[in-house]
Amino acid sequence: MFRTQKISCTQIIPRSADIQKKSLIPGVVAAQDPRLTACNGGNSLNTCQSQFNTKMGFDQSLGVTKYQDLRSAIEKSFADYQALGLLNICEAYKEYQQCYTDGQFFACAQNPFGLLTATNNGGVQFTQDQANGYVKIWNQLDFVCGAGFSIFANAEDCGSAVFNNQTAAMRQCDNDFNVKAAADPNEACAYVEIAANCYFQLFWNACKKPEVAYWGCNYERTGTNLLYPQCSQIFCTFHERVI
Repeated sequence: MFRTQKISCTQIIPRSADIQKKSLIPGVVAAQDPRLTACNGGNSLNTCQSQFNTKMGFDQSLGVTKYQDLRSAIEKSFADYQALGLLNICEAYKEYQQCYTDGQFFACAQNPFGLLTATNNGGVQFTQDQANGYVKIWNQLDFVCGAGFSIFANAEDCGSAVFNNQTAAMRQCDNDFNVKAAADPNEACAYVEIAANCYFQLFWNACKKPEVAYWGCNYERTGTNLLYPQCSQIFCTFHERVI
């Protein structure tokens, strides 16, 4: 008798062709919601991003327009300092959240619509790619600093190794998702699942631990689910089966 592990990203929704079209712009499916407000670039976004960068010792140029460099700096902290790196990022993220007032955290960091309509921003207009990429980072940190924290901390050696050695592979997972979802938005939910499984495979291959593969799957899924809320029934699972 031996145990095998089964880990997967599960989809329990109708085919995306059956889903009502929400918007031509990914991530702005609730744009008609009156609660959505524009991000105040000068008084909220820039102030809070600067605070986060200072706390972490990051270059002050990092932010929406350089979201890829911001992601790299955050993930380098995971790679270099393991669980302590997560803790430092999570403390800075908590202060980043608390920096915002009057619903501006949602407008500036939780929905691309707020960034696409940003005001008081020195004439800078963010692109869809920048808005999506920026808010994805913070939504992933909700998982990293919440349910995912202890999982990573308990396997910090192999988890950090992925961020040391597999960043190019992770970016390839991201790029494949972005290209396919943009080309065929009606099948976005299928691509959300594929992207989550792509991360799952990277962490599984590095650690051979189901809980760490689950962490990797959710790290990607929580970011893409924010941009495609119609795909919220896609989730990561693992269980052990006795044969």
